[in-house]
Amino acid sequence: MEEKRVLQQNPLLEARQEALKRAESTVLRPLGKWQGMDVFTWYKPSVYELSAVISAFPFPVCWFGTSDAVQELATVDPSCFKSITWVAQYDNSQVAVPADVAAPVPLITATENLEDTLMFLGELKQPKRVLLFTCQGNEWKTNLKLFEEFIQK
Repeated sequence: MEEKRVLQQNPLLEARQEALKRAESTVLRPLGKWQGMDVFTWYKPSVYELSAVISAFPFPVCWFGTSDAVQELATVDPSCFKSITWVAQYDNSQVAVPADVAAPVPLITATENLEDTLMFLGELKQPKRVLLFTCQGNEWKTNLKLFEEFIQK
């Protein structure tokens, strides 16, 4: 009889552990400082949370995002782009942000892959900025790992 209880609890414990892992990966995570910038990563943020966080940061934001995320933010909250000093779209070389939304952003780059965008980042030396890396899609784990390895060098 005791063995049945243990077996019945294991699926619950496993489900709870899985839920905790998922919750941990979907929160804004600080990575510390890099080149004088505060660095954060975030897996699949909702556009509303992303907008609120970008607007709430105390320093201008350098944002790395996918083309879908950039387009969604431009549609939902175009005023948020006033808080961004660099939009680094790293999965599509075509920027589809309307000119009036992009106008307040000093730098917008669009590359086919994260490696190319990281080359731009290696040249950036702007203290008192926030570097925010968001990821989503099929390659999110690979991109997150690549970004974190670059920052930790």
